[in-house]
Amino acid sequence: MLKKSVPEGTASRTMFFSSILWLAIGTTLGFVTSLKLAYPDILSGTPYLNFGHIRPAHVMTVAFMWISMAFGAAVLYMTPLLCGNKLWSEKLGVFNAWMWNLGGFVADVSLDLGFESGREYSDFIWPIDVYVLSFILIPLAANLYMTVLNRRVKGIYPTLWIFMGCFLYLPTTFALSQSVEVFHVTGLNEALLTWWSGHNLFGLWITPMSMAVAYYMIPKLTGNPLYSHKLAHLNFWSNFAFYSTPGAHHLMGAPIPEWLKSFSSVSGVLILVPSMAFLANALLTMYGKWRLFVEVPALRWVTTGTLFAIPLNFQGGFQQTRAINWYIHGTHWVVAHAHLGILGFSTFIEIGGTYYGVERLLRKKFNPTLELWHYWLTAIGFIIFWTSLTAAGLIQAAAKVYEVPYIDSVVATHPYMVARSWGGFLIITGQWIFVYNAYRTAMSPATVPVSPVAQPARS
Repeated sequence: MLKKSVPEGTASRTMFFSSILWLAIGTTLGFVTSLKLAYPDILSGTPYLNFGHIRPAHVMTVAFMWISMAFGAAVLYMTPLLCGNKLWSEKLGVFNAWMWNLGGFVADVSLDLGFESGREYSDFIWPIDVYVLSFILIPLAANLYMTVLNRRVKGIYPTLWIFMGCFLYLPTTFALSQSVEVFHVTGLNEALLTWWSGHNLFGLWITPMSMAVAYYMIPKLTGNPLYSHKLAHLNFWSNFAFYSTPGAHHLMGAPIPEWLKSFSSVSGVLILVPSMAFLANALLTMYGKWRLFVEVPALRWVTTGTLFAIPLNFQGGFQQTRAINWYIHGTHWVVAHAHLGILGFSTFIEIGGTYYGVERLLRKKFNPTLELWHYWLTAIGFIIFWTSLTAAGLIQAAAKVYEVPYIDSVVATHPYMVARSWGGFLIITGQWIFVYNAYRTAMSPATVPVSPVAQPARS
C-alpha cells in the first residue's frame, strides 16, 4: 500500500495561519496588561487576570508563539525555494506545527496559573523548556539543515546563511540559559545567564531572522537584485560576533566585574555595524522602486519594519553606554525600546512575509481594504504606543535624577499610560481584522493566477 503523502506547502501554511491567530491572542494579552497600568482597578478581584499572571503570558506568547512561529513558517516556505528542491520532510513540518500549537496552549495556561520561573524572557518552567527544545526547535532545525544539505543550487543566499546561524545559536543559548532551573544556579550567575539569554533572544534570533526575511522579500517584490552580498556577509558575521556578548548591560547597577560592564558597553555600541550594513543593503535594494511601497501590500509592511529599524538600532547601540544606561534604566523607555524591536521592526516584517507567503500558497488574494485597515490601525496605534512609553520613560528618568518622590512620577506618567492603552487598542483591532481577513481568504473559492511556488530570490 502506498503511503499517503502530505501536499507540498502544508507545513508552512499551517504555521502561517497558526501564527496569525497567536499574534491576535498575544497582543490582546498585552492590551490587558496595559489596562492594569492605566486603570489599576479594572478586572480587580480576579487573580488570573492580574498583571503578574497576564504579563508573562503576553511576553512569551508574542516571542515564542507569534514571532517565532512566523519565523518557522518563513523557514518552511522560503528554504525550499532558495534551495531549488522540496522541503526535506513535510510530515515533520506538520507535526512540528501542531506540537508548537499544543505547547503554546499548555505554556499559556501554566503561566496564567502562576507556574513560571520568574526570569524575564525565560518564564517557562523547565518541563516546558524541554518541550520547546524537543518538539519545536530541534525538529524545525532538522528540516532546515536537511533541506539545505539536499539543495540543487550551488550558492547559499544570505537569507539561508542567517536561518542556519540562528538555528545553531538559539537552541544552544536556550538550553544553557534554561539550565539554571535544573542545576539550581542562583545569585549573580543566574542573573547573568538570564540576561544573556534575554538579550540573545533579540540579538541572535528576532533581529537576524527579521533581517533574513527582509533580504528575501525586498528583492523578490521589487525585482531588484540584492544591493550587495558583501554587505550581507558583513551583516551576518558582525551580528553574531557583537550581538551575542552585551547581555550584561542589563546589569550595570549589579556587583558584576567592571571589565564585563565595559565589555558589554563596547560590544553593544558595535551592534551598529551589522545594523547599518542591513539598513544600507535593504534600502539601497529599494532604489528606483519606492512607488511599490504604495502598490504592493507585503512590501509596504516589510519596508515599514525596516524603517523602524533606524531608531531601534541607534537607541540600542547608544543606550548601552554607561551614562545613557544609568539614565533610562528601569523606566518605560526600556519597554518602549523592546516594543520598537518586537512590534515595530520584527512584527511589521513578519506580517509582510505572512501576506506574501499565504497568497502564494493558497493562490488567493487578501482583501485589500481589510489589509489597509490592518496596516493603518497597526501603524498609528504603534506610533501612539511607542511615543507615549518613550515620553513616560524620560519623565521617570528625570524624576530619578532630581529625586522626585516615586509616587509623583507615577502620577505624572499616568496620562501616558492611558494613551499607551488606547494605542494598544488600535493595534489589537488591526490584528483581529488580520485574523478575519486570513479566514475570509482561506474560505474564498476564488483563485488568482499566481504560482504557489515563486521564483527564488537572486543568489
